[in-house]
Amino acid sequence: MVSVLTPRPGYFDSRLVEPGPFAMYTPKGIVLIYNSSNASNNNDPASPKFTYAAAQALFDTAAPYKLIDRAAKPFIQPDKPYELKGEVNNVCFVEGLVYFKAQWYLYYGTADSKIAVALASDH
Repeated sequence: MVSVLTPRPGYFDSRLVEPGPFAMYTPKGIVLIYNSSNASNNNDPASPKFTYAAAQALFDTAAPYKLIDRAAKPFIQPDKPYELKGEVNNVCFVEGLVYFKAQWYLYYGTADSKIAVALASDH
């Protein structure tokens, strides 16, 4: 087994990293959307401890175990009431990704209480 993505001290993903939706092959590399959690210490002080957020990592297509680049900040993090308060507070946990009618639909769990969808278009 080869470890390809690990938590980073001082970042939003300092506690854990877990895969989200399927990885995508692109001309620039393999994009992996991943879930993360902020640790209680040696973390990103901009987010409360144990906040769950999601980011992207890019891997080499010729050697899929080689990390090329990684986001410095999450692209989705709790900021809406239903993401901030629930069974588990401060959670955006991405799981599903669907392309439909020129839009991407990203399904994610919120505060372990609801399911939400974020949209992005191709343009």
